[in-house]
Amino acid sequence: MEKCCLLNCLLANKLVQVRFQKVQTMSRIHQIVPETATGKTLQLFDTVQQAFGMIPNTVRVMGNSPAVLDSFLAFSSAMGTVGIGTKLHNQLKLTTSETNSCSYCTSILSAVAPSAGLTADDILAGRTGKSEDSQTKAALAFANDVLESRGKVSDEQLAAVRKAGFSDAAIVEIVASVVLGCFTNFLNNVADTDLDIPKAGPVDVCETSTCGTEACSTH
Repeated sequence: MEKCCLLNCLLANKLVQVRFQKVQTMSRIHQIVPETATGKTLQLFDTVQQAFGMIPNTVRVMGNSPAVLDSFLAFSSAMGTVGIGTKLHNQLKLTTSETNSCSYCTSILSAVAPSAGLTADDILAGRTGKSEDSQTKAALAFANDVLESRGKVSDEQLAAVRKAGFSDAAIVEIVASVVLGCFTNFLNNVADTDLDIPKAGPVDVCETSTCGTEACSTH
């Protein structure tokens, strides 16, 4: 497996600098610490360690199952090449995270979004599902349709996203972006993973703010 880490994968293998904070873990699922990791988990941890200088808490939770962590990193890395583009891919995950009320995922996605080329407006669009760009708006709306219907979207909803210019390949990628987001959302919600990154502020604060990208994403 090529050298990549959680955020590199999330951002199509773009190295980003995020200030992770050491916190006293209170997770409801045991977090594997690097000192006790063995085998495949240790190998994957080493990859993440080389990129970050530490192992984020969500990775420690996934480390309980090397199969899950390895699969997540591979899936995330592959999704870095999607035809819909990494910006929309990350906006779709932000929309999914907000819908699933995952504070950890929303925070990490917001913090690293600028390195994926997202502006403050792009981040806000992803979090609210609203965009001035008609095609982005259609994709985010379809993502919400998928989430609300558990994938059982109506013919009209499918026709709407196609009318916005999305091919069948793009629709598959939109659904996959939602699914990838749901995995991390559900796992971190179940584990109640401790934040080791700046917490993203409420969307209503960001909507009324006139601050820049970094502040808007991590109030």
